[in-house]
Amino acid sequence: MHLIVNPAAGGGRLGREWPRLRKRLGELGLQVDESMTRAPGHATELAAAAVAAGRDLVVAVGGDGTICEVAQGLHATGKARLGILPFGTGNDTARTLGLPHRLEDAVTALRSDGRRRIDLMSFNGQVVVNAAGVGLLGSINAKAARIKIVRGIFAYLAAAVAGCLSDPTPEVEVEADDYRYRGPMTILALQNGPTTGGGFVLAPGARVDDGLLNACLVGDVPIPGRFSRLAAALRGRLGEQKGSHMLQFRRLELRCRDAIHAHLDGNHAMIEPPGLVVEVLPGALEVVAPPG
Repeated sequence: MHLIVNPAAGGGRLGREWPRLRKRLGELGLQVDESMTRAPGHATELAAAAVAAGRDLVVAVGGDGTICEVAQGLHATGKARLGILPFGTGNDTARTLGLPHRLEDAVTALRSDGRRRIDLMSFNGQVVVNAAGVGLLGSINAKAARIKIVRGIFAYLAAAVAGCLSDPTPEVEVEADDYRYRGPMTILALQNGPTTGGGFVLAPGARVDDGLLNACLVGDVPIPGRFSRLAAALRGRLGEQKGSHMLQFRRLELRCRDAIHAHLDGNHAMIEPPGLVVEVLPGALEVVAPPG
């Protein structure tokens, strides 16, 4: 077992608390070695190196973005299982997989015999485990990452309010299997699991092992209407609002004329013209988690 620890996770909380947490892991009987990430993308390199060194279980210690990067490294090698100790801001991947957040319970789950193969999302060739977002969702994610006072869904709520007041709606074309859309876009939520942003339920029916991806596309929404959409997202009813389109697909293509903010499991990205291609990778990763 090899741990990949992101000291920047949880707004830097994990780095500050890691010495105490590492000692507690030893008290719980978890004897491990670890690597510390130094920059965005480093966890992918560390995961590939751990596999090359013969580790068959690589554990991401951090948030959704850390898990995403580790999964990228494991998927590239085609070997090793992914374990998770969640210490992020949103922790949506752990929520999707039914993993506990309390350290002692998370360690128990990690040492269990639970094994599950899950789908992954290919986002312009990059691996995503739980969710990606384009447009307002990408902007919200970037703003939430800069908020240090509060964590979890409260950080995303504060960022969402700021984004609702200022973000534009780019013109896009979207094709997803037999679905077609052309026009302004406020949100494109691409989901392997049901939630993002610490608990916004954007795709209630999403399952990580059904060989399909889900999406919620929201067209042009004026600023006052964005706040009602935010409230609907908290209740899992965004897809029921006027101008929303719920999709299930295996392959989606988005075309755009201007660069658009995005996130990949919380990691910021920019979508440059001509756009992006999203595809499902069925059963592409084995994780230590209870059965679905």
